[in-house]
Amino acid sequence: MSHYSGRFRHIFLLVFVLAAAAPQVFGQLYPSREKFGKNRIQYRNFKWRIFQTSNFEVYFYQNGDNLARLTAQFAETEFDRVTDILGYTPYNRIKIFLYNSPEELEQSNIGIATFDEMSEMDIDLAQSRLEVAFTGDQISFRKELVNQIARLFVYDMLYGGNLKDALQSSILLTLPDWFMSGIARYVADGWSPELNNYMQDLIQHRNVRRPSLFEGEDAALIGQSIWNYIAEEYGKDNISNILNLTRIIRTEQTSITSTLGVPSFSRFLSNWRNYYSEIINTAKSSYKAASPSWSYKIGNLEKMKLGARVDISYDNKMLAISEPHKRNYRVSTYNLETGRKMVIRQGNILSNHISKGGSIPHVGWTKDNMLVVLVPGHDRHQIFVYEKLDTKKPRITRRTSLRNLDHIVNMDVSKDGTTLAVSADKGGQNDLYLININRGSTIPLTNDLYDDLSPRFVGNSNRKLVFASNRPTDTLRVRGDFKTIRNSLGIFEHSGVPRSPQAPKLLDSLGTYNLPVYATETDLYFLSDLKGISNLFRYSFNSKSITQSSNFIHGLKNPVVRTTGNGGLAFLQLNKGELRVVYQGGFQPGGTAETPVFRKGISGVTTLSNTASRDVSEPAAEKPDTLGKAAEEVAEATGLELRPGEVDTDNYIFDEDVIQSIGGVSGRRMTGGRVPLAAPRMRTRENINVNGPFNYKGLFIANDSKSEWAWDPVRRFGYRQSVSMNDLLENNVLKAGGFLAMNGTSFFKTYDLFLEYNLNKYRIDYGARYDRSNLYIAMPGGPHKYRYNQVLLTASYPFTRTSRFSLSPAYTSTYLIRTSMATPIKSSHYLGFKSELVFDNSVVNGMNMTEGTKMKIRYENHLGVSRISDSFYRVSLDFRRYQKLHRDLILAIRIAGSHSGGRAPKNSSMGGMENWISSTAVSNEATYNPFEFGENVDNRDIFFTEFATNLRGFRLNRLSGVTYMLSNVELRIPLVKYLYRGPITSNFLRNLQFAGFTDIGTAWTGKGPFSQENSLNTEIIGGNGLPFRATVVNFRNPYIWGYGLGVRTMIFGIYGKLDYAWGVDNSVVKKPIPYLTLGYDF
Repeated sequence: MSHYSGRFRHIFLLVFVLAAAAPQVFGQLYPSREKFGKNRIQYRNFKWRIFQTSNFEVYFYQNGDNLARLTAQFAETEFDRVTDILGYTPYNRIKIFLYNSPEELEQSNIGIATFDEMSEMDIDLAQSRLEVAFTGDQISFRKELVNQIARLFVYDMLYGGNLKDALQSSILLTLPDWFMSGIARYVADGWSPELNNYMQDLIQHRNVRRPSLFEGEDAALIGQSIWNYIAEEYGKDNISNILNLTRIIRTEQTSITSTLGVPSFSRFLSNWRNYYSEIINTAKSSYKAASPSWSYKIGNLEKMKLGARVDISYDNKMLAISEPHKRNYRVSTYNLETGRKMVIRQGNILSNHISKGGSIPHVGWTKDNMLVVLVPGHDRHQIFVYEKLDTKKPRITRRTSLRNLDHIVNMDVSKDGTTLAVSADKGGQNDLYLININRGSTIPLTNDLYDDLSPRFVGNSNRKLVFASNRPTDTLRVRGDFKTIRNSLGIFEHSGVPRSPQAPKLLDSLGTYNLPVYATETDLYFLSDLKGISNLFRYSFNSKSITQSSNFIHGLKNPVVRTTGNGGLAFLQLNKGELRVVYQGGFQPGGTAETPVFRKGISGVTTLSNTASRDVSEPAAEKPDTLGKAAEEVAEATGLELRPGEVDTDNYIFDEDVIQSIGGVSGRRMTGGRVPLAAPRMRTRENINVNGPFNYKGLFIANDSKSEWAWDPVRRFGYRQSVSMNDLLENNVLKAGGFLAMNGTSFFKTYDLFLEYNLNKYRIDYGARYDRSNLYIAMPGGPHKYRYNQVLLTASYPFTRTSRFSLSPAYTSTYLIRTSMATPIKSSHYLGFKSELVFDNSVVNGMNMTEGTKMKIRYENHLGVSRISDSFYRVSLDFRRYQKLHRDLILAIRIAGSHSGGRAPKNSSMGGMENWISSTAVSNEATYNPFEFGENVDNRDIFFTEFATNLRGFRLNRLSGVTYMLSNVELRIPLVKYLYRGPITSNFLRNLQFAGFTDIGTAWTGKGPFSQENSLNTEIIGGNGLPFRATVVNFRNPYIWGYGLGVRTMIFGIYGKLDYAWGVDNSVVKKPIPYLTLGYDF
């Protein structure tokens, strides 16, 4: 037996050497052991393969070959430009995990095993990997790809290229959110109309004193504007200088001021605000603000990632709005005459994280005021047709399923309500489709590499349509390659006949984005960023002329136009940092609203008069890869009119001696506020070698590892650790770890071990786990060794990303080994199962800062194999609610309970706190004491004891019984973060949290807590050899409760809690008890 024990001890030591581990507690049941967590649902099986280039590995699956090759070419094409701007080249090849649609990205298991201190995004960055989904728009897809690549490069530059370096650097270097997200957004997008809209709203309506106070999408856009300002005013070369200096001195403010030669960071921010204020004031003279007759708040800026969709009924009386609402979507209608709003449909957004994208329903009206709602799904999409929307009880007249399309990008409904025109992805390729609403059948209109976006039916037709595309010619079904993909969109016309050889080009690329909005038989209204601000333009099918139809200073987003009646315009607008749906009645887009070009901070007066008189479709075939003549004329007119003595800096030729004299100072700020020489443009690589595809082998890598000191009430002081290994996709996860006691006679003799494997590749998640515990108790007559073994097999079925059901058959055995006794070994063996229903929609906002709800209902039943009298069962509930009150203030509530029954029910022990250091204070008032060990005591039930904590104000085991109920309430106040909104470099102050709390609970054996016949109110005196036996019945309050104050923070890498609590027992207030504990949450 000693050899058997020694062998497992050596196995544990091997795990100890290999792992720097994460906390686990084994044997007994503690609150910290409850596993919640969200789910990743696999609706289909992916067979992964790999393309390799010089700097990237692109992982893809079925039907994604062309998209993967295109992604590799995009990434390599942008590599030199990104590294040139950042002044840094990473050492490792970047791994890109590519998904054909946002819906399929939600099946990813990457990020399941993460550090508590690091977000899922930080883990991906530290491991030089990124996940990206194709959304049907190659222009925005390419920008998102570059955005993620640039962010990864900056992270690698500042924090290091592996997890160890990242964890160490994150303690020493704390940067505001705008710094990294902003530089990545600038590298990907530079200046953009979206940035223009944001800065107009920011400067006019929001007083920004410290950009470091912003986070999320706000921080990214502010950061983009700051880096754009640096590039425009000081030159792009200074971007890499700032990044390199930040890596050395570890403060972004000093890096910026020292590099740019600005006296202070506050002066720099003042100059930054003035720069954009001047641009906005210039624009106000030519552009106007919208005058909405109705507006509706969607939410904060984060909702822009999912956006919202709006449509106007043809009689201009109703609006339909599809919007993200909390973590769901909501479709509602609004009656513009009565002001009545009605929600007609709600459901889950197809996204675990809004930051990864997602899908909300598409909406569209028919001419008969019926509303078509297309709801995206994983394996199929649903089409609903609603009628009687002006009544209190609208009804669904038609429901159709739509399959074989991965992701719907845009949708339009024919006026007669029979047909949908959709831009959709299938196998990583975007094309146009006509869909019969009655049957759900699809007719492909295009089939090639190019994007086909924003389809709109022309007039009353249910076939003929216009659409935007980045294709170079009007010839259809040309496969093409990445060299022929344009970075701008033109507008084309399609007859709606399948296999049509051509789609005539109506408009060449005017600006970057040209999207059809509404088409009649005579006119096409389209959205264009031709002049730097997205506005409406009108194209005449008859005269081939173009006129500007709106001049709003806030660019239009997702506009809808109606020309019937008095006309109407609806669109999304950013106002005071909030996304709103805006409706402007009486809008007639037929007028002319000429404005100057407003691009990259440079304004100049121009008109479309020359463009209006020419047929812009004629030169399309001759010059497919260049801007149309309309855009060329506009570009020529954007130059500033020079005054006497002024120099045209865009066309100035320097003398050779001047160039030589200033060649060495091109990176410094000059007196005139401009760098004398622009940085050279990088040459685009024409020939990119893409190797593969290769099969994915799924090799295991070490991922999550952590270690910490722990205090266990049975084992006392010890060391806990675990290690996690997985393949790159985290479909296979292997975990190992344990606990090692390091005190007194049990030193290295008391330990826990576990080994766990999880297979997450299929719809049902499978797992296997082995636990072994050894408890060494020194006795005068010889040591007692308690052992526990369990083999658990698990099958878990996720219903949604927030709920799942799992079933786990189990074999369990317990041993008591006493060499000094006549019967040295006592054992029990169990066969049983454990079932759990779990719900978790919580979001982690920081260390010990959670928002949302967690719940678990568990039932387990263990049948005694050797003795039926050993059988028992247990049912338990753990409900936790984390309610945000204001900013970072969290009210945390936990309700827990458990009941054990059967022939040998197991006890619960209530009182004290988990991980209580020096928790030797054990109450002897309870009827059952799990900490009692003696020569003639068999305490193998210690392995099944459930510790009901926290109940502060009392010692351990104040109450015990087979049933308990417990409630905890905590008000968590991160004082420093609440009062100061900037970056906090101190790990101690950043995680400092004060708490006010109250706990209440009871535990008993027998009938209810207020019954006379239970362990609380009934006490037996005498017996056991005494000449008398008496039963004493007490009538007392069965509930005990405590209250107090506490503080939590991180010290030397260990998260600790200090609580001071008073207990109230039967209306008597006890002396306060201090608690020093380790761990998070309750």
